[in-house]
Amino acid sequence: MLEILDRQAIVGGAVARSRSLTGILLLPDGDLLIGYREGTDHLLTDDGVVMTIRSTDGGRSWQRPSKVVELSDWDCAGGRSMTTTPDGDLLMYVFLARRSIGANPEAHVFPIRSTDGGRSWGSMGEELALFDGWTEPNTSGEMIELSGGQWMIPVYGSATSTGVINPSSAAQDGSKSYSIVAFSQDDGKTWPSTCIVAKHPSINFHELAVTRVKEGRLLAVIRTQDPPYTSYQSDSDDEGRTWSTPKPLPFCGQTPSLIQLPSGVILCAYRDRAPDKLGVSVSLTYDEGISWEFGGQLYAGIDWNCGYPGLVYLPGGDVFCVYYSCYDARGNSEIHGLRLREGK
Repeated sequence: MLEILDRQAIVGGAVARSRSLTGILLLPDGDLLIGYREGTDHLLTDDGVVMTIRSTDGGRSWQRPSKVVELSDWDCAGGRSMTTTPDGDLLMYVFLARRSIGANPEAHVFPIRSTDGGRSWGSMGEELALFDGWTEPNTSGEMIELSGGQWMIPVYGSATSTGVINPSSAAQDGSKSYSIVAFSQDDGKTWPSTCIVAKHPSINFHELAVTRVKEGRLLAVIRTQDPPYTSYQSDSDDEGRTWSTPKPLPFCGQTPSLIQLPSGVILCAYRDRAPDKLGVSVSLTYDEGISWEFGGQLYAGIDWNCGYPGLVYLPGGDVFCVYYSCYDARGNSEIHGLRLREGK
């Protein structure tokens, strides 16, 4: 089981703001870097800004937030899609959306790269458009490097544009969102080949978190966007070229994040959609995904709108988890962090 050692509000303030869509990286120099979206409200007004905040002491204290991407009349997000590449750079996929322009919403995704640990970021690269409608990568954590040097990222999207406003909605033709992995042979510049992980005519599959287990197999936990919001698992034994038929898991989790500890235990933190566990929870597997058990509630919410947890393993042996809180009556949400320790 897991013990919560301490909890802190990392980003908040007297002025009501939407702070959400979190991600976290442990950098080679030991710094922690959190990314998040800050805006007037939760994905209604097109004024979201991509922010980062840094800790140089293992999450005990935090520097002032830094602005990464801000574009007039666009909603910008991307902090949850930060990843460390095998060549030591940081890669972030910036999601740009216009939702408030009537019948023709827009959504685009562009990569930006940092060569100095997230202190500065370069210009936007080639648009990532792997679906005909909308594309969202979920590249939270370390980039997965495959045998032969290929890179792999988890992505989800839809063949229709309705998801720009409400990703749970399906088009009139009945198409659904689905989950894939994409492969790059040029260090993340382009992603020309893909493989479907989870697709079903009656299920909207969304974010998937992927990790490599100790035996080399790839394990994916996948979010669904339809009640009762059951999580699914799929596995690949051939470096992501094929995936097993998704099987339902014993938790109702969205926005999953995976990490395997040195002991072999795999943690999955997620936004919990079970009516009696709203907030952020964690489930554990001791046998690399054969079975799962509930590991406890990390944050008790007042409704479903919270989460996007990110997990990193600290040098001292603890796990640091970041997530965003539920909105209070003023419309204010915060970025929270907590330190976890695996029980003996």
